[in-house]
Amino acid sequence: MNLRSTGFRAMEKTEVPKGGTHVEPGDHLSASTLLTGRSFWDETIFHEELERFYFRSWLNVGRSDQIPNPGDFFVREIGNESLLFIRGDDQNVRGFYNVCRHRGTRIVGLADGEKLGSLVCPYHAWTYSVEGKLIGAPHTEPLVDFRKEDYGLRSFRTGTWGGFVWANLDDRAPELPEEMGEFFSRFRRFAFEDLRLGARKTYEVEANWKILGENYSECYHCAPIHPEFNRITHYASGAYTAYLTREPRAPNFNGGFMEFSKDYTSMVWSGYTKRPPLRGMTEEDRRRVDYYFVFPHMFFSLHPDYLMVHRLWPRSPTHTTIECDWYFDSDVMKRADFDPSDAVDIWDLINRQDWSVCERTQKGTHSRAWKGGRFSAQESQVHDFEKYVSKRMKEPLDPKEGHRPGRKPRRRGRGPRAA
Repeated sequence: MNLRSTGFRAMEKTEVPKGGTHVEPGDHLSASTLLTGRSFWDETIFHEELERFYFRSWLNVGRSDQIPNPGDFFVREIGNESLLFIRGDDQNVRGFYNVCRHRGTRIVGLADGEKLGSLVCPYHAWTYSVEGKLIGAPHTEPLVDFRKEDYGLRSFRTGTWGGFVWANLDDRAPELPEEMGEFFSRFRRFAFEDLRLGARKTYEVEANWKILGENYSECYHCAPIHPEFNRITHYASGAYTAYLTREPRAPNFNGGFMEFSKDYTSMVWSGYTKRPPLRGMTEEDRRRVDYYFVFPHMFFSLHPDYLMVHRLWPRSPTHTTIECDWYFDSDVMKRADFDPSDAVDIWDLINRQDWSVCERTQKGTHSRAWKGGRFSAQESQVHDFEKYVSKRMKEPLDPKEGHRPGRKPRRRGRGPRAA
């Protein structure tokens, strides 16, 4: 049996790098679990979380270069919503609900595609331009007060940063630069728009999205679950640099960095890579990996030689689709010897190890015996995440108005254009 492929290798003695530590003081040391078992499987709670968090936040949905030509598209699904992203003939990327205005039929049934000339509903052939305008509706000529211009596809705002496409379903939400500005400012020195997708893996996980978020927010589990990971970046290395509810406070993300052990240079099987660092990397950057959880759905993991992004797409209280992308410098990808497998293979194993233990946790939350436990000294960010979710779930919510508590209504209209 290949022990490496199963993830059960003998644990090696690993060096703790000099520098910061994940063991930090805080109220988590005296706190118990804040979220109840029910919050991980109750349908009502799940749909309220989608409304409060997923449908009112700027979400990272993909890359602009995924859809370079007019008519190119991809689809994202959150709960029962299907969202279509398509490039128009005017070169702008738009976001539409993937729903025909006639009888509510899903229009596009594929996850992605190229060069659509129009969007045709498969039920009654209502037809829309790639800009979302209704251009064909058979046998509607006799209808009273029916105008095609009133029945285009329902749109929502999109924007771009770093080559990524972002979307927000809330008309009253702040613009993308305002809501995400503090996170973006941490990466001004990098040209993420020059990165290209080197690999993608999609996982179907029988676990609540919050369990997955909590798992990403700590490395307390890394020594027993990920010996390969722990050998290269020790679980106690690094420091947290952003919290949602405590100092240093950030509006919608938390996380920090971990440091390489010994003289390792990359999170790959050997710990070493021939790939040059991404442009913008400082000497300090090259000695560590940044890990940020951008609430509610993105794990943003910046390595010296690649960027890895996980996106969580909740489908039910107990099922989440996880999209994991690896991005590399476009010039490096043009080289004849370019091979992303050293990064992809180790993270595919780490991902599967994580999803497996998260599924076991999901099952355990159903037990009448589990009432929550204490947070360890390594779990300040898990406590921070639970505290933030608990606080947000108690805020007033007016689903009719879609009002975001604590914020002034914003002007209606399209946000930053997608390039």
